[in-house]
Amino acid sequence: MARLALQIFTLALALGVFAEDAWAETNGQLALPGVRVPSDPDVNGLRFSFLHGANARMDGLDIGLLSLSETHNMSGVGLILGIGRVTGDMNGGAHFSLVNMHEGRDSGLNAAFINLVHSPDNALDFGFVNIATGTTMLDIGGLNLSKRSTAQLGFINVTDEIVGFQLGFINMAKNGFLPIFPFFNFAVPQD
Repeated sequence: MARLALQIFTLALALGVFAEDAWAETNGQLALPGVRVPSDPDVNGLRFSFLHGANARMDGLDIGLLSLSETHNMSGVGLILGIGRVTGDMNGGAHFSLVNMHEGRDSGLNAAFINLVHSPDNALDFGFVNIATGTTMLDIGGLNLSKRSTAQLGFINVTDEIVGFQLGFINMAKNGFLPIFPFFNFAVPQD
């Protein structure tokens, strides 16, 4: 394992020395803890991170191996065996991770064992646990928790405000036809 890490580091260093000036735009990047080759914070193409990668903008394919893969703004596809963190917005695409941590607005697909998102109001959240501090469009999972949701499909669904419906074993919505109801719940128009 140490030999492989050394080979990857050597390759990254060689790419950085010989290739960085040749790319006017970063089409590919290798990221390791404390190393980003080439060092451009914006990637439009492919980023491969091992253990840790951080960028300002990622457009394209983001692959992370045992990685905390961080970016401010994301569009494209993330395949992260680890944690996919977006501190800004995800503007289209899909993020597949063990854990998704998104702090801005999302559009597209968030698929993870655990989705911790802020406002995926234009996204599908698919995971064992989906937790949103803002508005969600569609949550599919074992446990779905949100402030406000259009639709929730899961074993346990909990929201302060449901806009459409909930389908699951337990459904809780403050504005539902009943605050707690098994199998389904739906929004009741407010006066």
